[in-house]
Amino acid sequence: MLGKRQILYIIVSDYPYGFGEPFLEDELAYISDKFTKVYIVIPESHRIDKSHVKFKVPANAEILEFNISITASDKLKSAIKWLSPAWVLEREFIRKHYKHPFSLLHLKLMLAYEAYAAKFADALEKHIYKKGYSLDEVSLYTYWFSNVSYALAKLKHKFPQLRAITRAHRWDCFYYVNPSDYLPFRPWMAKYLDGIYPISDAGSFYLKEKLAGLFDSKIITYRLGVDIQTQIPERSKKGGNLNVVSIAFISRVKRIDRIVEALSLMNNVNINWTHIGSAPKDDKQVEELASESLSSNVHVNYSFLGERSKQEVLSFLRSNQVDVLLCTSESEGIPVSMMEALAHGIPVISLNVGGISELVNDKYNGTLLPEHATVQDIAQALHEWAYLSEIEYQQFSRRAYESYLTYFSAQNNYTTFYAETLQA
Repeated sequence: MLGKRQILYIIVSDYPYGFGEPFLEDELAYISDKFTKVYIVIPESHRIDKSHVKFKVPANAEILEFNISITASDKLKSAIKWLSPAWVLEREFIRKHYKHPFSLLHLKLMLAYEAYAAKFADALEKHIYKKGYSLDEVSLYTYWFSNVSYALAKLKHKFPQLRAITRAHRWDCFYYVNPSDYLPFRPWMAKYLDGIYPISDAGSFYLKEKLAGLFDSKIITYRLGVDIQTQIPERSKKGGNLNVVSIAFISRVKRIDRIVEALSLMNNVNINWTHIGSAPKDDKQVEELASESLSSNVHVNYSFLGERSKQEVLSFLRSNQVDVLLCTSESEGIPVSMMEALAHGIPVISLNVGGISELVNDKYNGTLLPEHATVQDIAQALHEWAYLSEIEYQQFSRRAYESYLTYFSAQNNYTTFYAETLQA
């Protein structure tokens, strides 16, 4: 059944060509048929490798490509907005609520945001009018709380009949994840967007605190979800053995080197570790560290599978003996890989960062280690899981699956998200 708003523009980074939004495939499967037309909008198409479509595109969806870019001249022209309400509000928040003196860094980032948002808002407005859509039948939804969200807020301010919302994840939610410890124009976006929807309670709490509690009613957690199993998978394990998988892009923040260092301490447990995820081009540091630290350890086997598609990852989790998923990141939002593991009845071992505690309940569906756990702590956790009894392990596995059903079912989460945010 179609709702009042029959046209959806969803702004992405590289879907369906890249791996920036792999979790969007399940969401689109549930919400696309609720609209007559869906536009998947890529603002910077010129930066995307479009040689291969990696994810499904709904039958009623069209990929809309823009080539938004800004120059130094564009940024300089944006200085004319210095006395605009958005800029006045932003400077007030920087001084009074963020407790920072207004700096050149703030100015540079604000100019860049302003220039980009103006161009994108203009391009999107022209497309809506070219198609002849009535504004009260259009929903604008950006997947990331970014300069594009600022563009949507501008359009909502200009055309109140539009519905304009944004999700928020990790880098686009938590200021401190960014090198500048700052993200521009959040107060003004909160004022004019219909809703800001972090994917974790941690994100919602953080934004409400940052925005001084002024826009609490607009900041609501809506979790992502995965669509995996219809019944609980049966899993078992052998004592003294542990099959570990980690799924992450190999980068500094993911700290895969901690896994290597922890495994190098294992001397009375047989560990089989598989890592799924690529590293930046020609970066072999982690693999070289593993070769140096683990090759002579008769108790540890390991393999790096590199980048795998979503379906290949799910097939691996479904078809292989995986006892636990291990995450050693120093920063996370709500990792989809953990949802997928739970959906396969696989418990999780993770550091308590970001929104992880909303996925992993210590001693219930996994092990939640302190944020600053040492490699010795990680090794100890692996040792404990290796010697868990068969009955205890199966209890953890069942509870992992139940966590998925309760909190991370795609059908439940996306059906609710559609009804309460895109059609509200």
